[in-house]
Amino acid sequence: MSDRTLGRRVGELVAALAAAAAVAVFARRVGPDLSVTVQSALFALAAALALVGAATTRFRQGLIFLYAALVAGATGYAASTHSFGGAGTFAFVVLALVALLGAVYVVEERRYGLRRGEAVAVVVVVAVAGGALVAADLGTSPLSYETTVHASAELPETTEGDGPTPVVVGSATVDNDFRYREQISFPPARACVFDGTNRTDTPVLYGTDGSYFPSSVGGNGRLRANVTILAPQAVVESLSAPVPVERADDCPAESERERIVVVVAE
Repeated sequence: MSDRTLGRRVGELVAALAAAAAVAVFARRVGPDLSVTVQSALFALAAALALVGAATTRFRQGLIFLYAALVAGATGYAASTHSFGGAGTFAFVVLALVALLGAVYVVEERRYGLRRGEAVAVVVVVAVAGGALVAADLGTSPLSYETTVHASAELPETTEGDGPTPVVVGSATVDNDFRYREQISFPPARACVFDGTNRTDTPVLYGTDGSYFPSSVGGNGRLRANVTILAPQAVVESLSAPVPVERADDCPAESERERIVVVVAE
């Protein structure tokens, strides 16, 4: 192997490691703040870059495999986080499959290649598109939250097992004023339950239709979630329904009457 060839391969390895490090830093620091729509789009744009690399460099097979993995990841993530409906999801998956198989056939079987200038042009277009999506996403704060508590909470008539008992004590809504599907992060909350003698601290969960921690809300949409405490079964059985519910800045040390105090961080 000539010194020139060795130097070129070392340069390619260093460039690949630098690109991987940049992607890792971006994913760690910026990725969690992005909407799920932009996250899905970035998977697709990364797949496009992998395909360009497969059509330009000698690492054809490895980059085609990376392209296939990224297309599958983008498709699965988008389909699982966006409400396309049954027909829409089917059409989306079929289009992704056509893009995957078509690109693999053209690049791998037909040995289609891009000239260096063409590859650079595609990379620039992809980079500009990705940058525009990220800038538009990070430049907005479209989510607004509102949490309310009920005047009183009804207790379940029956309890199952020995685990904690869910009791709905309020509701929370989140409004998305932007067109991207955004990740939800309801304000942290906690509660304390008083039975007239003892105080019991309980966690607070946000959930819809029995599923806790809703993850995202669609563009220009609204999502409503129940504010639910998980109280020990023995505590719930010691209470008399309905139980008064109050919202406060902090839980009192003690109380001589039955009540549930909910503390929501602002």
